[in-house]
Amino acid sequence: MDVLEKSPGITVSKDGSIIMKGKPSVTVLIDGKPTQLSGADLQAYLSGIPSSQVDVVELIENPGAKYDAAGNAGIINIKMKANKVKGFNGSMNLSLGQGFFTKTGNSINLNYRNGKTNWFLNYGMRASREKMDMWTLRKYVNTKNEDSVLLEQPNYQKSSQSGQNIKTGFDLFLNKNTTLGLVFTGGIFNRRATSIAEINWMDPYYKIDSSINTWGNNNRKFKRGGVNANGRFKLDEGSELAVDLDYVNFTINGDQQYQTQLVAPGSDIEVTKGNIPSKLQIFSAKADYSKRYKKFLLETGLKTAINKTDNLADYYFALNSNPWQADLRRSNHFLYNETISAAYASVDAEKGKWHWQAGLRYEFTHYKAHQLGNAVVKDAAFKRNYGSIFPTAFVSYQLDSNNSITLRTGKRIDRPQFQHLNPFQTILNKYTYEAGNPFIKPQYTWNFSVAHTYKQKLTTEVSYSYLNDYFSQIFIIDSSSSNVNNNIIIYTRGNVGSFTNFAITETFQTAVTKWWNLTAVAVYNHKVIKGIVWAPFTARINQLNTSINNQFQLKKGWSFELSGYYQTKSQIDLQEWLEPQGELNVGVGKQILQKKGTLRLSVRDLTYFQNYSGYSTFENSYEPFTLKFDTRVVRLSFSWRFGKQMKAVSRSEGGAKDEIDRVGGN
Repeated sequence: MDVLEKSPGITVSKDGSIIMKGKPSVTVLIDGKPTQLSGADLQAYLSGIPSSQVDVVELIENPGAKYDAAGNAGIINIKMKANKVKGFNGSMNLSLGQGFFTKTGNSINLNYRNGKTNWFLNYGMRASREKMDMWTLRKYVNTKNEDSVLLEQPNYQKSSQSGQNIKTGFDLFLNKNTTLGLVFTGGIFNRRATSIAEINWMDPYYKIDSSINTWGNNNRKFKRGGVNANGRFKLDEGSELAVDLDYVNFTINGDQQYQTQLVAPGSDIEVTKGNIPSKLQIFSAKADYSKRYKKFLLETGLKTAINKTDNLADYYFALNSNPWQADLRRSNHFLYNETISAAYASVDAEKGKWHWQAGLRYEFTHYKAHQLGNAVVKDAAFKRNYGSIFPTAFVSYQLDSNNSITLRTGKRIDRPQFQHLNPFQTILNKYTYEAGNPFIKPQYTWNFSVAHTYKQKLTTEVSYSYLNDYFSQIFIIDSSSSNVNNNIIIYTRGNVGSFTNFAITETFQTAVTKWWNLTAVAVYNHKVIKGIVWAPFTARINQLNTSINNQFQLKKGWSFELSGYYQTKSQIDLQEWLEPQGELNVGVGKQILQKKGTLRLSVRDLTYFQNYSGYSTFENSYEPFTLKFDTRVVRLSFSWRFGKQMKAVSRSEGGAKDEIDRVGGN
């Protein structure tokens, strides 16, 4: 995760979602394969990948027809290190961090190549303790729009989490025209969290009427396993065929228990517990063919992905020491099967000072879902078919040796994450739930941009995006009979309207001196969000995102880093605003062991400004909030390279692309 946060124009929100140059809905790939995760699960998975294993982070704002059409903001492709040097080599990385709690991350990378085979093993593990301080003040208003009742909810949470990731496999070079590969991936992540909350009901003058104490336990176990078989075949001079077969399996087990009690003598103790397991299987097959002609490059291909999900939610409640009773209103069993088939073709050509590319991609989606009923919830089934054409194009012109202009356009799609389709409710606290929506439609985006580049150092870009059927996070009142006071809010998602974004981006990247490399990005966004929740909404906001990264290579193997970002007041979802936030990071390193080892000391979020505050609006209330995490961390790390020097080489990127990003984490 640290690698992404240091990438120009990238910010990570409080729920783990990734924003690129002010726009949400980014598709994250690992070696070309989507992570298929979102929110907290995506954050946990990426945090388990040591930065030492990352070769390069590609930011693709306008992907061509070869790529899956998902992600309105573009694609982030994290390429892992590999090598092709004969013999044995590898690296080891150890780190220890101290914030409010201790954190550690360690990894080892091994590679052996001899003749026609290349074997590799990457293993990483992380463990940490974290904390979160959250404060909210929900203000209910009367018919005169005056504060009538206040609900204060301070919440303190501690968690311990650990994770392991492994990637191993081999490449077989049969001859100069044929390469076969087999890659196995696996990962586990465990999180145990305890929370203590005090809920205070107050009058408009902040006089406490009643208080409720809540104790919560929330455990989550995440497992991921996958296999990729791939082949690269050079058919003749200038033509190549690439084939990938993927199978990925996710198992997510979660359980939670909450106990609430009114602060008064002899009051009842209410206990709620839930078991929330999820399973996901992904099958993917794709073939890409490329042919180089004298004047242009032709690329075409096919892909099919099958996704099967099985989500169960069993909830129970008990009063005092009475036996557990099934809460059938919130229990749920949700089955979802989806097939996406795609075909594409693109042409890439250069002539003189001109370079252009144009492509078309067609994707057809079929899905069916089944919510199994019980004595309270009715059985429901639904299905849907839809297909779309996604054109992409760009043209670039080299004005002279220093200046070039590029125009880009393309259409993208964002399908709802699998968990966001599941209607079951997850308890956040006594008066707040989270639920999915099986009727969310995909959202489509048109992107247009023109960019000017000067000396490959300074790039000025003007862009426009229009997003239709925008699915925003929305907050609605629980309509169940048990919510007679209309004081329970449900977090969900729905198609609310449109999202328009006009942006101006300045990117400056240069070697200031032989020892100083500088990258700076400034993005101005003018956003207009229009939609209907309980009433028509129009939100307009001007937002500025800036980031800077300074790398200093000093004498005698010393190095220094100074980086950070700042974001003004922002808004992504229709009903939620965030106050300004930022981060400042510093680090110093020293090469040792004949330049094969490096010691590094760093401080993240030196000013402790990477916290979240803002407010949300509901139908009958509004809610200011603050969240503080354990973000200021001092870290000492050691890395050691052994064997022959590593050299990057391409390896199969696999075919399970868009599918892996859509496993909902929350």
